Amino acid sequence: MGRLRIDRLAGSPRPLVDGRGRVVAGRCYPATTTAARLVGLLGTPDLADDEAVWLAPCSSVHALGLRARVGCAFVDSEGVVLRVVDPLRRVRSVRGAAAVVECAAGALGGVAPGQRLLLAG
Repeated sequence: MGRLRIDRLAGSPRPLVDGRGRVVAGRCYPATTTAARLVGLLGTPDLADDEAVWLAPCSSVHALGLRARVGCAFVDSEGVVLRVVDPLRRVRSVRGAAAVVECAAGALGGVAPGQRLLLAG
């Protein structure tokens, strides 16, 4: 495992849940430092189905150089989903987004705009 993996740069993982309490990802890493947001998932070739990254503050992401296929949910400051892009193919930004949640492609299948995403715990 390389030292630039998000699980080594971000804080301790917490469950990512929707507004109804359904677990979307069992291990969501809060990437709130500059280094963690800068690296994101670039050094993570084997993103598991239950892993995610909460990038904050963030309103724009890219898939350039990623080895893992990802999907993204752009959320506002209250955690309300503004847009879901799954899978993310290139670059995407969403006006008004305060954070972006990146998960394995397909993991956001039950998430839609207007729903709320939260880091539990």
